[in-house]
This record gives sequence, C-alpha cells and structure tokens, in this order.
Amino acid sequence: MSSATARTTADVVVVGAGLAGLLCALRLQEAGRDVLVLEASDGVGGRVRTDEVDGFLLDRGFQVLLTAYPAVQRWMDVHDLDLRAFAPGVVVHRAGRVVRLADPFRAPFAAARSLLGPTVTLRDALRLLWWRRAILARSGRRVAARPQVTTAERLAEVGFSAGLVDGFFRPFLAGTFFDPELTTSSRVTELVFRCFFRGDVAVPARGMGQLGAQLAARLTPGTVRLSTAVVGLRSRADDEGGIDIELDEGIVAARCVVVAVDAPALQHLTLDARPLATDGIGAQPAPGRGTAAIHFEAPRSPAPGRRDLHLGTPGEGPIATLAVMSDIAPEYAPPGRHLVTVSTVGVPDVDDGTLVATVREQARGWFGDEVDGWRTLAVQRIPYAQPRQDPADLPELARAVARTPGVWVCGDHRDTGSIQGALVSGRRTADAVLASTLPVSVAG
Repeated sequence: MSSATARTTADVVVVGAGLAGLLCALRLQEAGRDVLVLEASDGVGGRVRTDEVDGFLLDRGFQVLLTAYPAVQRWMDVHDLDLRAFAPGVVVHRAGRVVRLADPFRAPFAAARSLLGPTVTLRDALRLLWWRRAILARSGRRVAARPQVTTAERLAEVGFSAGLVDGFFRPFLAGTFFDPELTTSSRVTELVFRCFFRGDVAVPARGMGQLGAQLAARLTPGTVRLSTAVVGLRSRADDEGGIDIELDEGIVAARCVVVAVDAPALQHLTLDARPLATDGIGAQPAPGRGTAAIHFEAPRSPAPGRRDLHLGTPGEGPIATLAVMSDIAPEYAPPGRHLVTVSTVGVPDVDDGTLVATVREQARGWFGDEVDGWRTLAVQRIPYAQPRQDPADLPELARAVARTPGVWVCGDHRDTGSIQGALVSGRRTADAVLASTLPVSVAG
C-alpha cells in the first residue's frame, strides 16, 4: 500500500478501505478490472482497526468475530488469522449476583448449573432449545426472509420469561447491538444467534485489524492509496462519460465508482453537488448506535484463565461488556501484563475522567479493590459503531447498491450491521459492477 502512488485513472475507484470496500476491490481485481482504492485515514479496515499502545493491542471498540459467519468462511483465511475463542457462554453481573450462562451443547455441566440460578427456569431452558433448533433448521436466507418485529416482540412470541429477557437477552444485546431496549429487528437478532449457535466467538491473535490487513494484502501492490480524502464526485459530460473523483488536491478519473464508506460519511458526500445518501438508493441510511471503549492495563487478570465475556445489566452502571483480552489472546498484551477492555452503550456525555471513575466503581463491585490498580491506556469514543437496525430501518436486509449509472454504494448499512454484512455488501456490489457494461481495461 502507498500514500503517494502517482495514478490518475482506473476502471473502478473504490472510495473507502473498510471491509466492504476491500472485498469489493478484491472481487473486481480478480475479475480483471483495474481498481484503485482511496482511503481518507492512515490505514485499512474502516471501523475494524487495531492500535498498538505501549505494547498493547487495542481494538477500536470492543469487537469480536463470529467464526460461523458464512462470508468469513468464504472470503477470509481463517487459519491465518490465528483465532482465539472466548469461553462458550457469558457471565452476567446483576444486582450484586454473578450468573454464568453457558451453551448446553459445548459446556453442558456449566449449563446445567445455570438451572440452579435465578435467571433460567426449566421452562426457559426448554424454550431456548426449541428456539435454537428452529433457527438452525432454517437457512440464513429463510431466517432473513421471516416477517420482522422487534426483538422484544419475538422473544415474547417464543415465550421466554421476563427473568430470562432481563437477566440475559437485554444485557447480551446491549453488548452486541448497543440496544438494551431490544428494538433491533428480529431478523438481525436471529441471524446473529444462528451464528452464535454454529460457531465460536473469537478474535485474531494480533487484533481485529488483521481482517482488513489480510484483505488488503491480497490486492495488487499500489491498489490502496491512504490519507487520500474524497470531497465529491462529478459526472463527466464528455463522450466517454465516467466519473471524476475530486480530492483535496487533484482529480482521479474513473469509468465507475463504488462508494464504500460508513453512513455518516456517505451523508456528507455529494455527486454533482447533490447529497449521495438520499437520492436513488432507497431510504436514507439509519442513524448509528455508538459506544465508548475503555482499555486498562491490570497488574493481574481479575479472572485468570476463564476467557469469559462479562456483561453488565443495563441501568446498573456504564459497563455493557468487560473482557480480559489478554486471557483470550495473550498477544494483546506484553508478557506478564494484562489488558482489560470495557465497552458502554452509547457514548456517555461525561468527560474521560468521570467515565473512567464510574467504570471503575462498577467493576470494583465485580472484582474488588484490585480494580483501583488498573492503569488507563485509552478511552475511545465511537459515535457510529454500527447502524441502527430497527424494523423500520430494514424494509429488506439486502438494500439497493446502485446509485446512478456509474456509481454504486456498499457498506454494512446496505446489509446487516456486522462483519458479515460488510463482506456481503462488498461482494454484492462487486457483482453488480461486473454485471454492468464496464469492459476490461487494456491494462487489466
């Protein structure tokens, strides 16, 4: 990759080097198209990035990979990612109690102990088994095509008790979709649970940023131009047509353009001085759900060897999720040191010092005074972590990618707000470009 590659024309220019844009570029390049990827930031991956701070690997927000995502199995070299899995289940902290909820098919003894607690009744356990079987019996396409309601409504339809909804589903989906109110589309929730049931929750040993790095490494050298912001698109009026991509300095000419940026960036980009987001591609992208991530160095792991995902209960404090990332993947921290990562629902409207203090206070109730010895490594505020996915936002899961002749859009806001959705969108958009009349260039 290069930030200063001298190049002014291409068959296809992809704006944005997130997962959707990278996969789209890879598909087009494999089909013989001459592709240039323009990325405004200093690295690839979009929202799936990893920073190194004092020898620690800090993902930008708490993120995980579901190994059963079909697009991951199809397009990623999973072996090369060197994945490290979380324990099969979660630990919920609620009203001073700690409840461990385990997958009965992978940790049957731990799951059996869950029946002795206040969260899961025998009736709930039987309903969970029925719901699991019903979801796995359908293909992903059939799950995506089911009539959608809110997740709260679907859970009520299945017959789960209020205790299980409040003691498991609400904390779990607060950490997954930043949605403690359970307004997310039932289609999205059931698709995600289908992958939870079929595979592991994991992270690459060298951080989530390895996903984008792996895709970018498969592109022809020089394809990705970093630190190159696009300020607008303009249709060419000459006989050959095409699109001019306007940069801060200069113009890149292309036969067509794929805009692979997140929804906020899409809403600020224009085509022929008109907003790109609201004209010709269906409904305007939904607003985003945000989060803050707080990364701590700990002298010791507060739960050594457990590999657990800890969930807070909405309303009891700022913590949505807490994970000792160095227990999941030791590579996340220097030898002998430990990394604890916390995420919140939304971006709290307080300063960093106050946010860290309130997180410590809640975590102290979970792990004791040792929390006072944790050193703050970073506080990340991420206003747009994923698109909102309420039923009204999703008239269909696979939304239109064609903008106007010569311009396409892709990103997880066109499919589901997930790594799976980003990769599927990149593939769908590449297929749409290839199905157009765009010829292979002489250089290709």
